[in-house]
Amino acid sequence: MIVSVVRITLVALVMAVLPMTLAATTPARATTHAVEIANFAFAPATLTITVGDTVTWTNQDAVAHTATSTTGVFDSGDLEQGESYSVTFTAPGTYDYLCTPHPSMTGRVVVLAAATPVPATPAPASATPAPASGSPLPDVAMEREAGINLAQILGVAFLVLGAGIAAVRVRQQR
Repeated sequence: MIVSVVRITLVALVMAVLPMTLAATTPARATTHAVEIANFAFAPATLTITVGDTVTWTNQDAVAHTATSTTGVFDSGDLEQGESYSVTFTAPGTYDYLCTPHPSMTGRVVVLAAATPVPATPAPASATPAPASGSPLPDVAMEREAGINLAQILGVAFLVLGAGIAAVRVRQQR
């Protein structure tokens, strides 16, 4: 009798902890960020992202532009009007880039480690001019408020269910 109650309690505990464990090990989803190439500028000029995120540059100008890393990490080649180029960043760091036909066009991607929260404002770029008035707003990640999640609710539900089953078994065996 005591062995079956202990077994039921252990199963209930495993069922309570399992959803929380799975939720804690689920990786955050990667995000795609857009950089518009328009009026001979990259907008936003500085973008802060997380490891695993993708940046997509789209040329809106009538002339060809590139998004070329200053350290050779990536190079879009010529992008004609309407064409796009994407890079997924797999290592933290600061990636400066420019347009090779128009080297005064510069940009920066700041890649943070996955566990590091994204700051509300992008890091200042020393060589990048401030965007002109009327430019698009920077791409800023919003942090989610902490709260009770589904895994926690399921864990408590399994714990209560297991305790209830154990109590019924004890009563039946008396």
